[in-house]
Amino acid sequence: MTSINQFINPSTLPENNTAINTKLFILDPLTVIIKLAILSNKPVGTKICIQNNVLYFQEPGPFQAFCRYFYNTNRTDIQYMYNPIQLACQQFLTKEYSQKTPRMKILFKCAQKGLEKLLETYKNCAIIRLCINYYYTLIANYVDDIYNDKIFHRDGMTPLYGQEIVTALNAQWTQEKIKVILNLIEFLNGDTMAEDNVKSVENIVNNIDKSTQKILD
Repeated sequence: MTSINQFINPSTLPENNTAINTKLFILDPLTVIIKLAILSNKPVGTKICIQNNVLYFQEPGPFQAFCRYFYNTNRTDIQYMYNPIQLACQQFLTKEYSQKTPRMKILFKCAQKGLEKLLETYKNCAIIRLCINYYYTLIANYVDDIYNDKIFHRDGMTPLYGQEIVTALNAQWTQEKIKVILNLIEFLNGDTMAEDNVKSVENIVNNIDKSTQKILD
């Protein structure tokens, strides 16, 4: 399978752009999955922005283009979800973890729906759609119990996700926090008070974002 790096303009890749502080684009793996799940309840046209180790949403509207210009963000920010998605799958969708916490697959399937929203948002950009489909496949590789270790290919960001950092990031997610998230995600899937539940999930994740920044500071 072709490496994901070949799908993005080479000038935007971390190893080719010395102006980028790549450490600011390290993301907490499970938070990326949860935010993709949240994205599934956002309107088509919602885009992502990464600033200081936090993934933000920019919903469609008159100020979206201005915000993206002001923060110097563009669609290639999508590339920084690649490693976190794989790492989240490796940690939280193993056979053992799935047997112990079967509802975790519901969260990742909801994240796939978020990727589908991004596909609609970028329906006119074939290269970005190819990337998003690749991410969808990474998740499906674990959700569907395939476990093909040849699907993922290391890129310029992979070395930044050392074992010590990944362990510290994953440790933020206690079983209690995960249980609350999974409960809320089930409500989101049932469309029961979806807006309120999205806000509840976002509140939990906002605290994790702050913790992540401290870990990576």
